Amino acid sequence: MEKIAFITDSASGFGIHEHPDVYVVPMGVVLNNQEYVDYIDIQTDEFYDKLQTYGDGAKTFQPSRQKFHETYQKIVDSGYTHVIAIHATQEMTGTYESSEMASREFDIESTVINSKIGDYPERRMIEEGVKAAEAGIPYEEIVQRIKDFTKDPVLMIYPKNLNQLKNSGRVSKSQGIIAGILNIQLILDFEDGKLYPIEKIRSKKKALSFIHGKLESRIEQDNPSKIGVSYAGEHSEADQLIAWLKERYPEKTIEKYPLVHVAGVHTGFGTIAIGWIKA
Repeated sequence: MEKIAFITDSASGFGIHEHPDVYVVPMGVVLNNQEYVDYIDIQTDEFYDKLQTYGDGAKTFQPSRQKFHETYQKIVDSGYTHVIAIHATQEMTGTYESSEMASREFDIESTVINSKIGDYPERRMIEEGVKAAEAGIPYEEIVQRIKDFTKDPVLMIYPKNLNQLKNSGRVSKSQGIIAGILNIQLILDFEDGKLYPIEKIRSKKKALSFIHGKLESRIEQDNPSKIGVSYAGEHSEADQLIAWLKERYPEKTIEKYPLVHVAGVHTGFGTIAIGWIKA
C-alpha cells in the first residue's frame, strides 16, 4: 500500500505542523544583519513588524542541502513509500535543486516538482495533493495532477517597496528608478516561473481598478474554486479586495493568508497578492 509524504518549503506558507504528511523545509530572511529561519526563529507578526523598520536591505536565504537530507531521512524512517516534493519557482530560488539532489540519496520513489510560483498557489498544489492521497488516488496520478497545476498558476502582486524590488533584482533598476520618480504603481505577475511587470499605472486608484479588471478576465478564464488573497502585515487593502471578490463571486471560496516571508522581503510591507490554481 502506498504511503505518500509531501515536502515543501516555507515559500508555500504551509505550516510546519499543519499536516502530518507534509514536511516543510523552512527558508530564511535577513533583517538588520540578523538571520531568522521562517516560523522557527521568527513568526509572521514579528517578521512584518521588523520589516517596516529594516525592509530596505533585507535579504532571503534558502535551506541548506543538509536540511533537505534530514527531511528525506525522517520520511524514510517514518515508513513512507513515496515522496512528492513541491517547491517554489526554480527560476527564483535554489530549493528545487537542493531537494532534487537530496532525493537521489535515498532508496524511496520520489518526484520533485517545480511549482513555477510560490505563496498561495504553491500551497494549493500541496493541499490538492494531500486530498488526492487521502482519497486513495495512486501516486503517479497525483504527480500528474500537480504537474498540470504548474502549467498556468496565477499570482498577481501589487508591491509596496519598489526600492527593495530593484535591489533584489526582481525588477530592473531602471524600472524601479522610473517608478519611484514618477510615483508609478507596478503590478507584477508570474509567467513560466518568472516575475514580470504587467502594468505601470500613475495612481493607486487606477491600479486597484486595473487589478479588478484583470482579475475578472482571469477568473472567468480559469474558473478556480478557491482564490487566495495574501497580505504583507497590513490588512485594510486585502480586506477591501476580499469584500469585492466575495460580492462579485459569492460561489467561490475566498481565503486570506499572510504573504510568505520570502516574498514580503522583496515586495515590502503592505503588499497584497492574489492567486489560485485551476482546481
